[in-house]
Amino acid sequence: MKLRTMEIALKAHPNRFQLTMMAVARAKDLNEGEPALVHNEEQAKPVVMALREIAEGLVVPATHDEMKRIKDAKRVVRDRALRIAEQEGLQAEEDSDDSYASAHPKGDPSRGDNP
Repeated sequence: MKLRTMEIALKAHPNRFQLTMMAVARAKDLNEGEPALVHNEEQAKPVVMALREIAEGLVVPATHDEMKRIKDAKRVVRDRALRIAEQEGLQAEEDSDDSYASAHPKGDPSRGDNP
């Protein structure tokens, strides 16, 4: 990371701990595919991009209440996705069980107990 980027970000947001936490959170978002808010002409690493965004005032610290709402919203989305995946998994199992039963008649032909 360039020292100059860190110095500029510290001027914009002098609390080092909060700056670090903001940069880490934003860098994770960038790693997960969020679009960058600043132009990345030199293909900088996500943490450098995060510091640049903070320095330009594009990323601001969230209050405790805002963070709680964000975490709650993420939990709701995650729970909904898990329920949908579970339902689709159950549906796929039911479909595969039905297709197996219709493709294979009852009884084992090797034992001679086919009806």
